[in-house]
Amino acid sequence: MVIGKGSSYGFESSIDPTWPTLRTDAQLARHIAEKGSDPCTITGGDLLATLGGGAPAGVSHRAYPVDLLEIELEDGSLHVAAAHVVVRRRLWAGVFLAAMNAAYVDGLYLGPRSHPNDGLVDTTVGQLGLQQRLMAKKRAITGVHLPHPGLKMTRKPEVVHSFERGTPVRVDGVLVGETTRIKVVVRPDAGLVVV
Repeated sequence: MVIGKGSSYGFESSIDPTWPTLRTDAQLARHIAEKGSDPCTITGGDLLATLGGGAPAGVSHRAYPVDLLEIELEDGSLHVAAAHVVVRRRLWAGVFLAAMNAAYVDGLYLGPRSHPNDGLVDTTVGQLGLQQRLMAKKRAITGVHLPHPGLKMTRKPEVVHSFERGTPVRVDGVLVGETTRIKVVVRPDAGLVVV
């Protein structure tokens, strides 16, 4: 069951040494797609950063249910993401889209309202000039780039967006091709991560 407003997130847990330890968001997405809610641990990635980076020494581990993003491109190819899918050109030029299940993309706090278990994908679509992109990048470190008149943000269980021309698609940081159309659907409570 996805998290409700005002509810605590996660529960105290221990780590079983037989569980897989994953290093990246892409590995986590594959694990969830193949094994469902079989527990795993993660040691890196933007979802881990969103969860606070893991338990420090002497503090109990916590288990967190997480959603999965299911992505379909115009060519019919299907992909899954644990953290995010970003459709953009080099240096974020032109129209871009960031669909987030985690709050971070490569150290930038692009989804300040994004939660990995709310059943929603936080999507930002926009186009900014060079000067505005430079300013937004500085502000995105702390998440204060939103709201912005050149950016439209939505929070829905599904998003469909079309681009005028083929644009590179990165799923959990991995380039998977180009598309002119993308559909992202949230699969709630798809996996369980212990950190």
